[in-house]
Amino acid sequence: MNLPAPILRLHHWIGASLQRKLVMAIGILLVLVSALFLLVVSAFYKERLVTEHARASMQINHVMQAALENAMLKRDIPGLKAILQDMGKQPAIARVMILNPEFEVRFSSDPTRLNLRLDEDIIKQALDSQSQQSLFLQSEQFGEVLRSINPVQNQTACSTCHGELSEHPVNGLLVVDYKAQSIRHEATASALKLAALGLLVIAVVCLGIWFALVRLVITPLGEVEKATKALSQGQFDRQVPVRGNDEIARLGSSFNRMSDQLRQSLQQLRQSEHFLQALIDAIPDGIRVIDPDFRILKANAAYCAQVGQPMDQVVGNMCYASSHGRDTQCPYTMVRCPVVELCQQNGDQMTAQDKHIGVDGNELYVEVSSARVDMMIDGKTVPCVVESIRNLDEQAKISQQQRLSEIGLLAAGVAHEIYNPLSSIDLGLTALQSDLEANEAAKTLEYFETIRTEIQNCIKITDSLLLLSAPAGNVQNLITLDEVVPETLSLLHYEAEQTGVTITHDIPERSRILGSDSDIRMLVINLAMNAIHAMPEGGNLHVTTRREDGNIVLTVSDQGVGIAPQDLSSIFMPFWSRRADASTGRGLGLSIVRAILDRNNAKIEVESTLGKGSTFYVRFPDADHEVQDGNA
Repeated sequence: MNLPAPILRLHHWIGASLQRKLVMAIGILLVLVSALFLLVVSAFYKERLVTEHARASMQINHVMQAALENAMLKRDIPGLKAILQDMGKQPAIARVMILNPEFEVRFSSDPTRLNLRLDEDIIKQALDSQSQQSLFLQSEQFGEVLRSINPVQNQTACSTCHGELSEHPVNGLLVVDYKAQSIRHEATASALKLAALGLLVIAVVCLGIWFALVRLVITPLGEVEKATKALSQGQFDRQVPVRGNDEIARLGSSFNRMSDQLRQSLQQLRQSEHFLQALIDAIPDGIRVIDPDFRILKANAAYCAQVGQPMDQVVGNMCYASSHGRDTQCPYTMVRCPVVELCQQNGDQMTAQDKHIGVDGNELYVEVSSARVDMMIDGKTVPCVVESIRNLDEQAKISQQQRLSEIGLLAAGVAHEIYNPLSSIDLGLTALQSDLEANEAAKTLEYFETIRTEIQNCIKITDSLLLLSAPAGNVQNLITLDEVVPETLSLLHYEAEQTGVTITHDIPERSRILGSDSDIRMLVINLAMNAIHAMPEGGNLHVTTRREDGNIVLTVSDQGVGIAPQDLSSIFMPFWSRRADASTGRGLGLSIVRAILDRNNAKIEVESTLGKGSTFYVRFPDADHEVQDGNA
């Protein structure tokens, strides 16, 4: 329904305040109740007023009736008419009439009413009941009048003219019409006075109710409203003043408790958030969480460092814009997209290599390991993706540093191995010089042969060391173990001699596998070094190979202290170390072996007995067996 603009504005003004709505509702209720009460009281008062006037008129009728009866007994007709004329001239009386039992006007203060027949129900009722009757009527001449009818009883003195009492109990009817306008005016004035008094009472009551509402309800609720607004703006220390122990006071107390609980919950939430952020920031790999709409929900410091962006620019940004510098989604038909595969295609986890682009345009080759995780966001379970992003360039540097670190451990042995040939060369050159001076040619040739042999030994040691320090590659080469294993073991002769360990090997010819030359040399070095450390009192280190079920099995056995059964599952874990010779180790040797095996498609098994030694079995696919299968 379309309301006029002023009424609509008034409606909005009232509806914007609880105080105005309460006052308006109470005022309307009081007005309605007062109006109903005024109607009832006015009607009752009017009825009482009419009744009082009717009773007063009856008293006048009795007086008039007595005077008229006296005149009639004296047969004083002129005096009777004079009495009627005098009564008719009274200000409150409209007319006075005397009717016979046939309702004919015999005498009247108004001559125009003589001989009229007033055949009215109220007159008949008065005659039949022989009792007084009153009724308001409308008169053409006087308006509204109060007609009072009083039966004139027959008496013994009147029986001569009017007959016996038993036959004619009523001689006539005295009818007096009182002007009712003054009665109505009095009733209306009284009603208006009551209405004015009611309005005054309503105004006083509304004012009192308004004052009570403002003091007891509106003001306390206003404090709650202000505190609520402050709470919505993050001011959790805002409290509501509590006065008394009524419902509003209990509401304020409940609000204060809620505010305290919210402050504590928010503090715990922030602590959890800081703890989670610190936890993922401690992870060296880049971490980010992505929702199904490709938006980054969370990231760690390592990822921000990878893409060269601050945290506030990363979180909330699109994943393809953050890591690939794109304005639109990556074409998942051409590249593997974790969000598409895990969220939209309901995958579980995946690993892929990718190329990220930083803000400076530098390319970063990474390995992305992704897993799906269902998270509760805004009350709904949303599938998201957690990515662990490893910097392959950095990983390659770390791997090479590990290799160089292991090679550093061989420096003393390599220096000793090279020192002996160089000493022999020095002695040979000195003898050669003496023989030349003595002109002994035969011995000179022998010295030259010795020098050549020692130089070749130095070259072999140097070549082995260079091959060992070369970075691992993805290219698979044909490796002859009967050449690689002895060359690598020769680098450990000095360290083995220092601990009383004897190194022996039995490698059949053409023991060939496919793999990385530097990887296989590093594997042999680590297994042999572990065996030497396991024999602090000396012993035998024996390395062999054999063919078995299409594999080349490389066996490294020692006579050391052995490995406890409960430790066998932990020896390949990074940083796990239990050296028997009490030397300090980083615990990376066997973890490097495990990584090499994974790259070269090989497997390893361990057998160990405490106090007797350990044997490691490394199984490589036999290169010659694969060739034979291919030719078949």
